[in-house]
Amino acid sequence: MKKILTLLIWLGSMVGYSQNQQTQLVNQTIIRLTVIKDDKILMRETEYGWMTPAVYFKESKNIHEILDSLSAVYGIKIHDLKLNGLFTYKYQFKPTADFRQLYTAKYESGNLNPSVGKEKISWMPFEEALGKLGSTVKSLEDMTRQIIEHPKVLWGGSFIIDRVDGKLTSKKEEKFYALKECGS
Repeated sequence: MKKILTLLIWLGSMVGYSQNQQTQLVNQTIIRLTVIKDDKILMRETEYGWMTPAVYFKESKNIHEILDSLSAVYGIKIHDLKLNGLFTYKYQFKPTADFRQLYTAKYESGNLNPSVGKEKISWMPFEEALGKLGSTVKSLEDMTRQIIEHPKVLWGGSFIIDRVDGKLTSKKEEKFYALKECGS
């Protein structure tokens, strides 16, 4: 009886240990930075397509530290940083959501690194950049267009993201709405 009890306790502890070792699904925050230089946007080509610079918000840093570090990776300094969008991505293919913070900043100085990791980087005219964002995933174009065309407003909204034939698709779950008028 003592051996059976010991075995049951051991099995119970192993089940608890195993459950704690499983990766927990968590919602995450992605910070996206739209850097504007004259009539161009800083773009990066990733394995998924063209996007604006972004970072997962994981480190113990404040927003300025995160975005200054991000712009430094690309070889530039920025100024006039503004929060312009707070958006939610809900997924059809996973039980989590992403919170997107979209910032704009103006180019201050520096020269672009020829490449960052495997990414190509480039300054692109607004419409070309927006078209490339849309061909990566339509929500990127929609959000970026909204914050560029209406920079004096902090925007909110939500998208449903799906994967069709290996490509991400998006549809608006709710129309863009003004969270706050931001001034000039």
